[in-house]
Amino acid sequence: MFKHPTAIVGIAVSAVAAHSISAQTPPIAVTESSIAPRSEALVFEESDQPQTPVDNAESLVAIGEHVEAINIVELEIEKIERRSNRYNIELARPLVVLGDALAGVGDRQGALGAFDRAVHITRVNRGLHHPSQVEIVYREASVLAANGDLAQANRRHEYAYDILLRSYGGGNPSLLPGIFSLADWYLVNYNIFSARGLYEHALSVADGSLAAADPNRLRALRGMAATYRSERFPPYQKETTPGTSHQVGYRYGTMPVINNFAKGERALIEVVNVIMASAKSSDEDVADAVLELGDWYLIFGKHDRATTLYRHVWGLLEAKPDQLAEIFDAPTPLYLPLPGDPDTDGAAAGRPRSGIVELSFRVDASGGVSRIATLHSEPQNLMDVKVRRAVRRARYRPAFDGETTVATDDVRVSHEFMYYPTDDFPPDGGTKVQTDAANRPGGATGEPVSFVHHLGEDRRVVETARTGLSRRLR
Repeated sequence: MFKHPTAIVGIAVSAVAAHSISAQTPPIAVTESSIAPRSEALVFEESDQPQTPVDNAESLVAIGEHVEAINIVELEIEKIERRSNRYNIELARPLVVLGDALAGVGDRQGALGAFDRAVHITRVNRGLHHPSQVEIVYREASVLAANGDLAQANRRHEYAYDILLRSYGGGNPSLLPGIFSLADWYLVNYNIFSARGLYEHALSVADGSLAAADPNRLRALRGMAATYRSERFPPYQKETTPGTSHQVGYRYGTMPVINNFAKGERALIEVVNVIMASAKSSDEDVADAVLELGDWYLIFGKHDRATTLYRHVWGLLEAKPDQLAEIFDAPTPLYLPLPGDPDTDGAAAGRPRSGIVELSFRVDASGGVSRIATLHSEPQNLMDVKVRRAVRRARYRPAFDGETTVATDDVRVSHEFMYYPTDDFPPDGGTKVQTDAANRPGGATGEPVSFVHHLGEDRRVVETARTGLSRRLR
């Protein structure tokens, strides 16, 4: 009953013209790909040959058996070098697998060395601008980003895009994976105007060669909407000193248009209309698109419109109670800009350690957050204020009962981070003052000091806003 294209499309369009709607549209599925999105350009061709030692090593990496994989590929690399030379193209694949395995055990410098050599061998054998090196370059960018070197990671992403652009040309649909990889990278790192320029280019390419409902075209529309959303709701920006990691430059940007709600809304309404008009779309596809638009309205403070769309989602999925429960039973974070790891101001007093801040709060019927309480903080006073400030700015999709949104108490967030112990924040989890007090008989208050809080098995552990965005951009 909710699937009829003419009826629902008319409702979605009326949402733009009038301020009351009776249609549904999905939340921004902004695929913030992972830190180093993968291109669809393959480095190595598939083979029907029997499994080789390198194949086995690759399988071991996939299941986390990194040390054994390292031993296997190092032996294979040595064999190839003995029978041939150090620039044999056969070395490229085992070097890539070695890089993946080294990254898996935390040896990022070793991984970068393996990837760099694989790129060099590929360029020597196949040409300086052969696209087969792109997948390896993305791996380099991933490791660099994990190491905190965002500027160098950005250069590798741009280099990979330049290779694909040179190989395919700007209007070729084969370039779309490269466009999305760079655009998603820019979006994750809040280079929104450059990201928008790339998503717009992707839409132009798709409009010239692909069907209206092609996933690449819909992804471009969702990416454009995501840039407008991020413009209004930026991710947490870590403060850095000059010369360290910083926001990447606006390479493909256009003149900024601040907080253009209408353009993002139109992009998402088009996504909904196209999906509803497609004979291949299921009720779940339509519901996902409508939910995306509903979340867009909610995060921009248009609660009535969002509620109308949530009702349509409920109607589409009424026969699927498990899916409804997953979407609406509990508040879902739409914008949660949790901070990164803290900087070390004093002299480090040991190896990095894991810290945590756990909060409880109320999500009201409009998705706002109030009544924030700290349940657990270790070490105390290191990240408490930053995490509380981030949660105060958060926006949630509230619980929904089929008719209206419902406030929820005792929603919980558990934010883990890494820090280096210092004199002010020693390894035992307390500050220096707290530690000195705790060492006195009876502790600081005359009673034993404990930071342990039992939160229960059903606590909601929320990841960073970056995780939420990556889920939406796929």
